[in-house]
Amino acid sequence: MTLEVKKTYDFRIDGNSEKSAWQKPREVFLVDSVTGKDVEKKCRVRALWSEKGIYFLYEAEDDHIWGTYKNDDDPIYNEEVVEVFIAQGGKIPKNYFEFQFSPNGVKFDAKISNPTGNRHDKGFDVSVGWDCEGLKFAQSFKIREEKPKFKVGAWWTEVFIDWKSIGVNPAKSGSVFCANFFRIDGYPKQNSFQSWIPTLQDPPNFHVSDKFGYIKLI
Repeated sequence: MTLEVKKTYDFRIDGNSEKSAWQKPREVFLVDSVTGKDVEKKCRVRALWSEKGIYFLYEAEDDHIWGTYKNDDDPIYNEEVVEVFIAQGGKIPKNYFEFQFSPNGVKFDAKISNPTGNRHDKGFDVSVGWDCEGLKFAQSFKIREEKPKFKVGAWWTEVFIDWKSIGVNPAKSGSVFCANFFRIDGYPKQNSFQSWIPTLQDPPNFHVSDKFGYIKLI
């Protein structure tokens, strides 16, 4: 599956999903990562690119917006997150970059080595010590109801990833990337694992590089 991504002017990352740039791109909806079926609480993703970097916008419906982690690179994948895995080129990647964002405003970024496409093999490695220089993100919320431990409504995460930080120089129209988008949802335990291209693995496993889709810059 290929997502064609349009070029844009550069704009400020402030979490505002209503800005004019975001009204143009096609959106993709995430599905159940294990079964490939539709999910009840939708998450949609849009993307744009410029000569400086790539932009993503996530919109997540959520009956339990929550998070307890407060520091970057904390294990936010144990709670609620939206994610993107991305690598330059059209071949199944052995190395790629992982970005996660929690509704608590915490990011997790890492370099992934996955030479066999199996996270259980010896060569699989997550380099959490890597920090994506120039990474920017901001969030906004539309809250219908506030509970003592969570909120009900929707949340948006707007992201900018600098090309140079992921080894892309220069990006140009026609460039292709392998990528997948993900979301983890659920309270107090995770119960919804979503992806753009379902990995079809149970228990849920996002690190399945031969199930990545393609992003093409146009």
